Amino acid sequence: MTLLRPLVCLLATFAAGASHAGVLGIGQNIGGANVYAFHNFSGTYSDVEGALVAGGNVTLNGYSVNANNVDAYANASGAGYALVAGGNLALANGSIKNGVAYVGGNRTVTSADTQGFTATNPVDFAAAQAYYTNLSGALANVAATGTTARNGTGISLTGSGAGVDVFNLTTAQLNGATWWQTSNLTAGQTLVFNVSGGAGYFNNMGFSQLTGYNVLFNFYQATDLNVNGVIGSILAPYATVGGSGGAVHGNLIVDNWNAGTQIDADHYFKAVDIAGLNLGPATDVPEPASIALVVAGLAALRQARRQRACRARAS
Repeated sequence: MTLLRPLVCLLATFAAGASHAGVLGIGQNIGGANVYAFHNFSGTYSDVEGALVAGGNVTLNGYSVNANNVDAYANASGAGYALVAGGNLALANGSIKNGVAYVGGNRTVTSADTQGFTATNPVDFAAAQAYYTNLSGALANVAATGTTARNGTGISLTGSGAGVDVFNLTTAQLNGATWWQTSNLTAGQTLVFNVSGGAGYFNNMGFSQLTGYNVLFNFYQATDLNVNGVIGSILAPYATVGGSGGAVHGNLIVDNWNAGTQIDADHYFKAVDIAGLNLGPATDVPEPASIALVVAGLAALRQARRQRACRARAS
């Protein structure tokens, strides 16, 4: 027991250092991209103002990417990626501005303006998809701190007045709603909406009421979303997103995108600590040098124990 206790303490120290829980972040696993589709992204006659990342094919017609120069995976000088496609790229009558593009498959570019291509892929697509899928499920288990109610064509929100408020919503409540009514909220605070239900619809919902907050909608069940405008970032790991107008202001994490809705590079979600958010054990492991220290410490403990035993026998 005397030998094991210090070792247990050492291992516990390493485990504590490697654990991550409670921090809700959206952009870091995709280098700060404006939008990330696990699989395919298709857009026509619209734009994404920041960087676009997709694990599958990207098909664009009359479409602009990264005109606002908000790169993903930017280096110290600010230069980075405007577009990353794990599959093929088909771009006609559009542009990819202010950064390089990576295309893992074939690329077909017709009557379009690009800034060049690179053979270096900055994204681990499988790891990013696993992270965001796990994040969505973990976030859905966080207890609500505020309340919601459908009020005619609007939704009433009552918060706790704390720095972070979590609300439970259903896609049925969202469908057809056009405005928000808020009470007991603090300017600048984080609002997280855990939205249940298989299909949802945003119709240019009440921009003025959510402008001053750090907002995330977590569609942890939805497989079908229609988005024609909202202020707030969207996490929808199982959803194929459609839409034909309006604008989304924030980060987008979705399964597939097939819409003409504009994606603006503003109101990006800011990372924040969320009480009760448990992302599970981290994948980090102690460095080899740290493991060597544990082994060396164990050997020293054994040697000291032997010496004490020898002295006891000699006396």
